[in-house]
Amino acid sequence: MGELSGSKMPWHGWVVTGVLVLFGLASAFDYLMSITQGREFYEASGMSEDQIEYFLSVPVWVVVAWTASVWFGLIAALSAMLRLSLSPALFVATAVGNVAYGIYVYWLSDGVEAMGVIWFMPLVITLINCAMVIYSRKLANSRFGS
Repeated sequence: MGELSGSKMPWHGWVVTGVLVLFGLASAFDYLMSITQGREFYEASGMSEDQIEYFLSVPVWVVVAWTASVWFGLIAALSAMLRLSLSPALFVATAVGNVAYGIYVYWLSDGVEAMGVIWFMPLVITLINCAMVIYSRKLANSRFGS
């Protein structure tokens, strides 16, 4: 289940997984700063008072979904880089967290307004994770040429 593929990683695999690992590290940094510093971090990031209040008042289940999407996303990217066969399942778990977070942002709150110009990012990230389910499966199975 967690075995490495025996063939050479294609160049595009390094590019895609490298970008996703960097994004995962940035997401993990944002998560840790948000959880540990809260308001101070949001103020330093240039958020308005309304945005800060929005993010400080999300329900616990949304924080759990966000937590899952951040950490499963980083682990999924690393596992895809290693071409582990479990990486598609990790991207599914990431997408589930993203979908739950998106439901809150788009339908259960004023998230679109609070997020401002980046309102579309939860949707984009979810779509990328869904595509990575397929892509990481192909990487793990060595179905790409180099």
